[in-house]
Amino acid sequence: MNRADAEDWKEEVLLEIFESLLTHAPLQSVLVFKGAHVLNERLQEPGRRSLDIDSNLLQGFVQSTPDRTTQQEILERELQLAISRYFQSQSPVKYSLQTIHVKPRPPRLHPRGWDSYDVRISIIDHTRPRVLGLPSITLDIAAPEALGQGSIAPLRMNEATVWAYTLERITGEKLRAFLSSLPAYRTKVTKPGEAVRVKDVFDIARIRRVRSLDDHEFWIAAGKEFQVACKSRLIDCLGLQSFEEDLDTTRSSYENDPTLPKSIDFDEAWNAIRDIVVFLESIHVIPFEFPIGQSS
Repeated sequence: MNRADAEDWKEEVLLEIFESLLTHAPLQSVLVFKGAHVLNERLQEPGRRSLDIDSNLLQGFVQSTPDRTTQQEILERELQLAISRYFQSQSPVKYSLQTIHVKPRPPRLHPRGWDSYDVRISIIDHTRPRVLGLPSITLDIAAPEALGQGSIAPLRMNEATVWAYTLERITGEKLRAFLSSLPAYRTKVTKPGEAVRVKDVFDIARIRRVRSLDDHEFWIAAGKEFQVACKSRLIDCLGLQSFEEDLDTTRSSYENDPTLPKSIDFDEAWNAIRDIVVFLESIHVIPFEFPIGQSS
């Protein structure tokens, strides 16, 4: 299986697994879904390809089950049940769950309580019995975050209704996620280097195409969600200068990222970022700073 075929297969199976999680009732009190798949549903249009599933632990679950080992056991049990039952209910049965591993991230308790999980799922494809080494499916379960009144809302996806981030929250989180990959924040919290998150720049530009800045109600709400999301991870925003840190690297990364569609060039995407930040400055959402020790 070449790379293109592997990615096509992975996307197909990932959507099946996502559906299995959406229809498994016990997970609705454990996880809230977000990421590219939820964004596409909120915008009601196809977007860039995403080959993983993104979610957060709900604060209520962590408060009622504070022991991390117990959390891990519950996640492994419920994810296994969700996926196995979903595949077994299909006729004919095309896939089977081979293994599922829920790995704490970081391995030891995070000093600030930002305890997450990486999930790797291995699948048997009965239509490809001779293919070895099929790609694993990944599920990212991030630590719970502070949520505003408009952060989550029911979302109808296929045959299920689940809790998912609102478009306002997704917008705020994507602005936050981009800042989290820049040098200033990595230095502040001693975070290992990573690629600049240009996929979030692309997604913000998509949202900007759909939501005019004249829609003040939406952008005020998105700005508040941005501030709440940043506070949860101690991310500072001094204004446009924070977003423009190492801008040449951002441009180069964006223009050379093979996973980004060509439908939005960098100039359009960055104009969207700039216009949004200028608006948020005009309504005094930014600047803000959150010293170490003040997350919530």
